Amino acid sequence: MKGAVLVKKEELKQKALEIGRVPTHLKLEIEDYGDDEKRAHFCWVDPQDEHIGIIVELGTDGQPESLSRDIEPESEERLSEQQLEDIMRQFVETHYPSALSAFVREENDRTYDDKVRFSYVQIEDGLPLPMSGFMAEVSLSGEIIYFRYYGKAGSIIKPKRVADYEEALAFIKKDVEFDLLFEVLHRSVYKNGDDQPHLVYEPECRAITVPADLVQEEKEFDEDDDREPESFPLPLFEGIHEKADPGSMIGIEKGFVKEREADLGDGRIGTVWRNPDDPVYQPADKSMDSWLKGRTHQVLKTIHNKETGKLEGVMSFMEKKGPLTVTEAECEKIALRFLFALFPNADQYFKIRYDAPDEEENAVAGFTFEAHCHGVPLRFGQIRICVSRQTGHITVYMGPDIDPKELETIHPVPAISAEQAKSIFWQHFRVELGWEREYRDDEEHTYRLVYKPVYPRFIEAHTGEPVISSW
Repeated sequence: MKGAVLVKKEELKQKALEIGRVPTHLKLEIEDYGDDEKRAHFCWVDPQDEHIGIIVELGTDGQPESLSRDIEPESEERLSEQQLEDIMRQFVETHYPSALSAFVREENDRTYDDKVRFSYVQIEDGLPLPMSGFMAEVSLSGEIIYFRYYGKAGSIIKPKRVADYEEALAFIKKDVEFDLLFEVLHRSVYKNGDDQPHLVYEPECRAITVPADLVQEEKEFDEDDDREPESFPLPLFEGIHEKADPGSMIGIEKGFVKEREADLGDGRIGTVWRNPDDPVYQPADKSMDSWLKGRTHQVLKTIHNKETGKLEGVMSFMEKKGPLTVTEAECEKIALRFLFALFPNADQYFKIRYDAPDEEENAVAGFTFEAHCHGVPLRFGQIRICVSRQTGHITVYMGPDIDPKELETIHPVPAISAEQAKSIFWQHFRVELGWEREYRDDEEHTYRLVYKPVYPRFIEAHTGEPVISSW
């Protein structure tokens, strides 16, 4: 039996090599068949550049469930969209012969500078099922560079009646309040984003999807879960403003070597540091678990801003054994000194929020700092700092979306009132009928017909412009 299993695994690997069209110079980095052996996962990388590679995931029958090819194009030739569609169809027909007839091509195919995306979905009662069918991306030179197969729905729950639009709108439409805050409107997130911070009204909208017949299950609601944790002005102490070295505070000692570095593509650089005196992790196999352990074993990861060089993130995987000699109070002082080292006027822009007491003694002490400017909070302005109670080093630092000092140029008083924002909000509020996928323990693809609210994510507080999500 063991020999038969090995033969099957070797067949799956050969199948993955063929599907991924893996060049011989790439190195096999991951070969994982999972504990349940329902899927086989392979990853090949370029020995000269770990960001170049091919990932293939197969089902037990050897059919590709996903494919990602991030390698240099083999040709600079640019084919017509019809030729690219023919290549896509041939690939799908080879591996899923009935898929093109079972699913319907969506009209929102997108053409990018270097590829064309094709999407096919299952249609039920005239409406598409999300995460069904398949998606394929073809480079302009004719290579399948991405493929994902979702398949058919396992179960579809249809209501006995479907409420009409006005009835559903009235059912979902509730009274809404607004919070005033600062938000960076990223182009990647919002249709009218500009990557700049804005003063906005955010609706406290509890509107969620509801079954198409408007019959909901009764759910218990714990008021404590909805209660905002309290935050306090920063506690100041002697020496808090003294200059501190963030590098030494996070544990980067002299002699540490830069193991690898990556451009994260958003104006930031990620770096992995290692102490050369620590033994290198020796993987037992090429499983995903071994690969992950190899990437994190006794390393320290940092993120810096490419333009300013400022530290924006820390994640330490440096494991040390020993007693918890640093008290919670000392950890708080260390966290505050680290905060002031990065933001010299931190007391003007941050408040501290303490974690709820834990019954067990933890090896790290964690603190959250909430950003604000002129008394107005910054969305995604939280800072998280964790301190090791063994070493006193910073083990986690997650910076804010933007330095709150940059918000000083934005007038903190809105030009439109909350009532005006509410009026604009309701002008753009609507509901849509569609299928929603339910996630259950049995992993069956189950769908339910629902009404979904569609509304602006924010109302710009100076212009009154609704801010619409791209998703």
